[in-house]
Amino acid sequence: MKSSSTFSLAGVVSTVVLLGAVLALPASAQSLLDKAKSQEPLVAGIANEQPYGYIGPDGKATGANIEVLRAVLKPLGMTKIDTPIVDFGALVPGLAAKRFDVIGAGLFINHARCQVIGFSNPVTRSGGAFIVRKGNPLNLHSLKDVAANPQARLGTQNGTNQIQEAKDSGIATANVVLFDKDTEALAALKAKRIDAVYFPDAEIISLLKKEADPTVERALPFQQIPDAHGQPGYNYHAFGLPRNDRAFIDAFNAQLKALRASGELLKILQKYGYTANELPPEDIQASQLCATPGK
Repeated sequence: MKSSSTFSLAGVVSTVVLLGAVLALPASAQSLLDKAKSQEPLVAGIANEQPYGYIGPDGKATGANIEVLRAVLKPLGMTKIDTPIVDFGALVPGLAAKRFDVIGAGLFINHARCQVIGFSNPVTRSGGAFIVRKGNPLNLHSLKDVAANPQARLGTQNGTNQIQEAKDSGIATANVVLFDKDTEALAALKAKRIDAVYFPDAEIISLLKKEADPTVERALPFQQIPDAHGQPGYNYHAFGLPRNDRAFIDAFNAQLKALRASGELLKILQKYGYTANELPPEDIQASQLCATPGK
């Protein structure tokens, strides 16, 4: 009986191992680079947010991330891109579930996201910023200011780093109001349901420019969250990529590096209000940022 049981268990284990190896073969051999050969469109999920990836007046996808994505993919033979629109909070789960191939929205690299998706190397760096009502009635110039005022309510976006930053800064959960869109947060500010809109600086600049409303303004100066060395801390935007497609990630990063070296990356970004100050140091890579817990 013992011998029979041992044999049976070994057979099951061997079968499982063999089956796992067979099932793993297509995943390891298949890469998004193969889409170029078959002329299939690459599917890039976006959240329809300026300046990252949005639908323009002509009904076509545009934005800083979309233009950079096209420039990176073209040398790889990928010229067809589909851009389904989803809520921001659905981007990472959508890529992990293979509902699309890459994330074409503005997405920060952080340790938690790196456990479920891959990332390109950083494209831009970003600090935070507030929009407040004209005159900044509660004198809010940092997350610490919001935390110190129990009456102050902060509006930000569902599924973003800003939620954890608010928590880490001591802001009560009840005083953080979440929205799907930056425009919804701005409308709540105007209606006095919140007292500050907290988003990345590039998005704040774009939103204020688009709305052109004299009843609201950017809170200046603004104190960035300090890093471990006490210096102003930054987040780093990148493209969300398939976690296990090393060939595609390496090819993508090589083209991104070439785009920056040629100066073309900055030219694209400048059309959307970015400056050289928003370019990350060239030696910062996704692997470093992914390895930093809590980032």
